[in-house]
Amino acid sequence: MIYSYSKKTIYIFWIVCTIILFSIEFIMIDNSPAMTKFHEFQLLLIYAVSQTLSIKRFGMFNIFSLVLVGFFIFAIGGVFHFFVSNEDILEFVDRGFGDFYFTNSVMQESLLVYTLFIALSFLGYSYFYKKTNSFVGCTGKANDDSVYLKIGKVLMWSFLAIEVYKGYLYFSSFSINRVLIYLYGNMENPVPTWVRFLATFFEMGYAFVLCSRPDKVTFKKYSALFFVVLIPEILLGNRGMFGAYILYYLWYYARFYNPRPISMKYVAVFGIVMLLVFQAMEFMRNGSDWTKMDFSPTQFLKGQAASFYILPIYIQNSESMQYYIYPFVLYNVIGGFSGYTGQSIEVLQHKCGVGHQLMYAVNPNYYLNGGSFGSSNIVELYDLGVIGVVLGALLLPYMLTYFERKFATNRIALFMSYSLLAHFFLSARGSYFPPCYTIFKLLIFYAIIVFFLKSKKYSRK
Repeated sequence: MIYSYSKKTIYIFWIVCTIILFSIEFIMIDNSPAMTKFHEFQLLLIYAVSQTLSIKRFGMFNIFSLVLVGFFIFAIGGVFHFFVSNEDILEFVDRGFGDFYFTNSVMQESLLVYTLFIALSFLGYSYFYKKTNSFVGCTGKANDDSVYLKIGKVLMWSFLAIEVYKGYLYFSSFSINRVLIYLYGNMENPVPTWVRFLATFFEMGYAFVLCSRPDKVTFKKYSALFFVVLIPEILLGNRGMFGAYILYYLWYYARFYNPRPISMKYVAVFGIVMLLVFQAMEFMRNGSDWTKMDFSPTQFLKGQAASFYILPIYIQNSESMQYYIYPFVLYNVIGGFSGYTGQSIEVLQHKCGVGHQLMYAVNPNYYLNGGSFGSSNIVELYDLGVIGVVLGALLLPYMLTYFERKFATNRIALFMSYSLLAHFFLSARGSYFPPCYTIFKLLIFYAIIVFFLKSKKYSRK
């Protein structure tokens, strides 16, 4: 008798096999340098296969393909640098917050966690993916799309001067404290709170333009305007903001205007240019001497490896954290509602973010002076053990396919799409869940604007 199995059944089979295989590999972790090199190769191979198949099956600018791009830039690319160079992956040195040295067993554990997450995420996305979710183009325009477009235009042009002024303040600070601004955030931020608050209305305007599903020319015009005013902040060294914007633009353009694949030749050239631009931004952020600048794509990837190293640092220092009040993975779910900001002992006692807790554990003075690691979605999941990584790797593709459907059918979801996708594209260097507090604020703003418009409409009747 010949049995036929559905694709979903086959993917479930591969998911189970993957979990079993990696469970065996976790048991076999030792302190051998050769085994560490093998795990480096295994991670890079699994990533390369996952990215290649994702592009082939789902599209070059599909959400999952772009999430994998973000993982390479901000985490896995660093492993590639160490694999092809003679540098020691066990050393994470020349950092302002300290030097770190790892055993082979700790590094193997870290590499395995990343490999397991990438493999299961790809299989999970393949399981949940439906062809109708992506690259179907803009199939039609609702009657009130023009109203939302007008809202976006009014907000962007009305608050453009504030946004430009904010950019001027950033420009004026470049020569004196750009490193402090990058490292210490709002503590050294040259922009007053009221300016940053009013500038958010400009950004909300762009969100309304996006949810109106504008024609191609209008989309390009207002996307260019939005990008230009972000340049000063990007030049401070905020490569995440730059990368998120570029990836989002590519997704939106492919999703609504041009679903046809782009030649791999052009993509490769674009990727190399992006790496060089990112490296230039790193020099600007660090205040390095431009005359000594050495452009090297793999050297840039090494600089981005800080996100990868948060995991081995966590593994070595997890027992040293003193203010552990709830799982890391819940930080973006409830942390924003705590009302505590800044970096202090009081904040540690009420917020449980990886960057806060781990930095204080390894360098209390650096943390209390305003420094932080940032976050890591992998660390947040591994905080719950291997089962947390497995569940997180399968939940991520479900969230991505869910939002893919909503972006095409729900205006509110499309209004929040830039914020949501920027989060997912940068998830390798950020929290696992989207920031609920930010989503809440977006929903409140959207509801107020729509309520005002409807009230005005009915008052005219």
